[in-house]
Amino acid sequence: MKNEQVFFNGEFLPLDEARIPVDDRAVLFGDSIFETIRGYRGRPFRLDRHLERLRDGCRLLRLHLQYSDDDLAHAVERLVTENGLDGDGDAYIRVTVTGGPPEGPKGLEHSGPPGLFILARPYAGYPEEMYRRGISLIISGMKKNSSSMLSSLKSANYLDSLLARQEALDQGADDAVLTTHAGNLAEATSSNLFMFREGNLMTPDVGCGFLPGVTREAVIGLCRDIGVTCTPVMAGIDVLLSSSEVFLTNSLMEIMPARSIARKPVGKACPGPVTIKLQQAYRDLVARELGI
Repeated sequence: MKNEQVFFNGEFLPLDEARIPVDDRAVLFGDSIFETIRGYRGRPFRLDRHLERLRDGCRLLRLHLQYSDDDLAHAVERLVTENGLDGDGDAYIRVTVTGGPPEGPKGLEHSGPPGLFILARPYAGYPEEMYRRGISLIISGMKKNSSSMLSSLKSANYLDSLLARQEALDQGADDAVLTTHAGNLAEATSSNLFMFREGNLMTPDVGCGFLPGVTREAVIGLCRDIGVTCTPVMAGIDVLLSSSEVFLTNSLMEIMPARSIARKPVGKACPGPVTIKLQQAYRDLVARELGI
């Protein structure tokens, strides 16, 4: 994208002028959190919920962000306009908070204000064919540490997920499902997991060591609206493999069906009827809330 602008520490700058110092705590220690938001025709979906979760992460890492939610919302709105994303297309929006200067003891004490940058770029989305045929999943050998505070934090320390995703790609699959050390299902590498089995939609309980997504929250709410029972569970791989429908959720992909797990087909059809119903309900929700 030509002349791409970013919001960088309070200023709107050309992308090639925005630079994080090499000694920022994000670079040295992975001391950074972020939120990814999808914009529809220039309007970010549930930005308030994403910023609320960003605040939660800042409190955990003791990052004293010097911007209000209104400041951030106005910056996103202007950036979307500056980058020409307020038309008919969709946008990828990422808000990142970095740890800032490294001086001081190597705890969570920060010697200066955190850094902040916001990106807003065109988002073409996943190919429609993927929603029609579904994606393939493996069961990763990587384990989620459900006792780690990082498991429920959207930090920029993403190597576990990248390793698991590469494990899937190396096996010819699209993504991987991770389990805890106790054998409970947790999530995929960048998305939450749902399974439909014997008339009940299930999703891993938050005690299983993952970040509960904004889209996951929306889908659970939609289940109540359309009369689908959705139950948080602590369940093992056997439940996943015996489910008749499986899908993943995140803000960018929305609701993505899975056609196979560990090379075994999921159910009789992909996407299944519950998945299709929720996909439409989610699109209707976005259109209704954003007025598009």
